Amino acid sequence: MVTRLGLSVLLVTVGGWIMADRAQAAPVTQSSSDPLVLAFYYTWFDENTWTYDRLSDLPAEPYVSRDRGVMGRHIDQAKAAGIDAFLVAWYGPGGGNQTEPNLTALLEEAAIRNFKIGILFETDSPFLGGTGAVTGALQHALSVHAGQPAFLRVEGRPVIFFWRPTLFGVDAWRTIRSQADPGYGSIWISEGVNTAYLAVFDGHHLYSNTWNPPADLTATNQKFASQVAAARDQHGVHKFWVATVMPGYNDVRIRPGSGFARDREGGAYFERAWQAAMASNPNWVVINSFNEWPEGTYIEPSQSFGGHFLELSAAWSRQFKAGGSATVQAAALPVAPAPLPPPTPAPEPDIPTAFVEVVLLNLRAGPDTDTAIVGTAGAGTALPIRGRAPELPDWWQVARGDESAWVYAPLVRAAGPLDQVPVVVIAEAAPSTNQISDVAAAAPAAPIESAPFKPQLSRDP
Repeated sequence: MVTRLGLSVLLVTVGGWIMADRAQAAPVTQSSSDPLVLAFYYTWFDENTWTYDRLSDLPAEPYVSRDRGVMGRHIDQAKAAGIDAFLVAWYGPGGGNQTEPNLTALLEEAAIRNFKIGILFETDSPFLGGTGAVTGALQHALSVHAGQPAFLRVEGRPVIFFWRPTLFGVDAWRTIRSQADPGYGSIWISEGVNTAYLAVFDGHHLYSNTWNPPADLTATNQKFASQVAAARDQHGVHKFWVATVMPGYNDVRIRPGSGFARDREGGAYFERAWQAAMASNPNWVVINSFNEWPEGTYIEPSQSFGGHFLELSAAWSRQFKAGGSATVQAAALPVAPAPLPPPTPAPEPDIPTAFVEVVLLNLRAGPDTDTAIVGTAGAGTALPIRGRAPELPDWWQVARGDESAWVYAPLVRAAGPLDQVPVVVIAEAAPSTNQISDVAAAAPAAPIESAPFKPQLSRDP
């Protein structure tokens, strides 16, 4: 593995604790052989975010994502922790959503600090209505953001990670790419357990490998590393394997009755995640996450853990970039307060019911992401199930007041006597007003009109 040059020492003072470590300056151009350490980063937090009724822990310094001073502090902390780039969750350019101006600001702050920014493309963004809108958003990303000096490039190619690409099939993505990036001039990294998408994408990662019930981290990494290697041989071109490391997990407060928690074990789980990732010989490692607070995967300084997980990240990042795998030593973890008890699980409903498991779920006119959005439902909302279509098992018809709507099944928890759900005949639904037509998709997308953006707690729309 290639090691970086130009290491410097950075002192970061955060809420009374001081971490001294070297800051690795990302070079202007990355090589495909560079062992990068990346981290998912979220920019949708505001003054109303930081409450214990929704979160299991709070930042050492609560903040609003739009604050450039906060952006600069986070970049400095990440550099000291050996992180080369943030992968910034992005909802697209339209709808007045704050991920667009915040991405622009982060790119400017990163350029000042010799840090890199890539995109985590939120395929199921509530501001994107279908393949045409996705194409237009990607054209915007590549023509506007990727040209900025701080945008992460490898061998000169901008890097974009994708969340939930399985919303569309492989052929649909082939069409999207032929319009948004016909020369394959950027690097697209797919996500999930289906590596068939490597027919179109340039690499693969798992957003999460902390599952319930738990899976063996070493076996999971080896399995998907092997699948990426097989795709590399099958397609005759390089494919990137990006291994994921997580400090733990805790979403019980945003998904009552269906969430779960994975204990951090004082950092031991994070260290095992690093060891398992490195054993799979990845091209890059991605940390999930720098600041995903609602799902409890943050490594930024917190009231419970201080800067402990940044210190662990610095030690393991250094080890990864040096090509080693020996155990590293880190400072002792400060004593954390006793955890709050999880919410009492709700009883099973008497009627078929879909419980929303994401922060904001789209209700659609038909069982397809190309149909119009007729409403939304927040996390925990109970939607009575009215019907199903056997040929479309990934969708439920639910009650929306006196009317009906359709919801995507993987984003809800269906409960109750589901065998009583009647089969319905699907009427042709109106197309989404948010979608950009395929004819217009080849040109830069016009701004997408939508309701004013409301900051979200979690990464799921």
